[in-house]
Amino acid sequence: MKYKILIILVFVVSAGLFAKELGFFETCSVYLPEGWAVLGSENDKVTFADPSQNAFLQIKRYSGDTYDNPGKIYSSVLSRLNGRGEGDSLNYETRASYFGNISFSLSGNTYKGFTVCIDGEDADYVILSFSLSGKYSDYHDFILSAMDSFTLDDAGRCSPGVVSQYYYPVPGPEKSIHYLDINGEEVLYTHDLNETEAAQVVVEREARIFSAYVNTRMVNEAWTRYYRILYRDNYRRLDRISRILAQHLDPGFTSLSDYEKSALLLSWIQKYEYYRTGTLSDVLSPISCLVQEKGDCDSRVLLYLILLKHYGIDGILMVSSVYSHSIAGVNVEGKGARFPFSGVPYLVAETTDDVSIGLIDQSMADPSNWLGIHFP
Repeated sequence: MKYKILIILVFVVSAGLFAKELGFFETCSVYLPEGWAVLGSENDKVTFADPSQNAFLQIKRYSGDTYDNPGKIYSSVLSRLNGRGEGDSLNYETRASYFGNISFSLSGNTYKGFTVCIDGEDADYVILSFSLSGKYSDYHDFILSAMDSFTLDDAGRCSPGVVSQYYYPVPGPEKSIHYLDINGEEVLYTHDLNETEAAQVVVEREARIFSAYVNTRMVNEAWTRYYRILYRDNYRRLDRISRILAQHLDPGFTSLSDYEKSALLLSWIQKYEYYRTGTLSDVLSPISCLVQEKGDCDSRVLLYLILLKHYGIDGILMVSSVYSHSIAGVNVEGKGARFPFSGVPYLVAETTDDVSIGLIDQSMADPSNWLGIHFP
């Protein structure tokens, strides 16, 4: 492939224009599937619905001294709705919580879905995500994804969602010994493989949701949400391994410039085996990409950007349906092709070919064919 350094600055479509992350209750937020909107809002309750109003997400806040434990909150929800369900406890973001299914009738309609009850010191929360019973199979992924997008605060925007943490806790408790090939050295680390399974469940669920928007005018927004959900679900999973990796990439890693760190990490990821899953997503989760040392452009770019963020380096993902490819943009000094995004000129980084940072295949240099995506 022929590469060249682009001297002129070119522009990427700004995905930030399409963000649908909605804040409420001072610190909380949700990042709903495209087309969902606020149906109703009160001081301590907000309800969202899909465009056809077949599926809903409702979040209710109570004073922190209202209930003694999350199990009692769940029982209260069932009682108030005259509903049926069962569930189990979990620890969500250090808070005692309860996850359960629920079915109930209201105004002549029957509904089915899930509820999460969170017991906090200052506030308790009830999250209901449900659909008409007759539409449940159609909306199953959507109501789980909507619930999973909930965050209590800014820190939660870089942690797996409550559904993902119910599926398997983070960090995983059943760690086993693994090795990473770093500059020819077999570096030992421990990891719970159940976490990679949990992360892949999110990848496939979100791919099914994204597929519903492929031929719609909201495809760019849906694409943005897809990558941001995957980024969020994997960021915290890579906390510990990011530190181990830095220590072995270069003994003086912390003293390197941001450009040197970015180039060194890029070179390491470029050595991965090219791999696609063959599933609907065709994408390995970033944590699986690292553990298995293989992945396609999407897996590698997400992994690269998450690790860079751990090292305090800002970056964007650039994806193109025209080129069927994704690359990274890094906010560092250095020579090479740059894609300005929200006023910042990002240096390009190709993760699947052995080329230096700043180089891009000249056949992929048309800025109008790239969508830029930034992360928290």
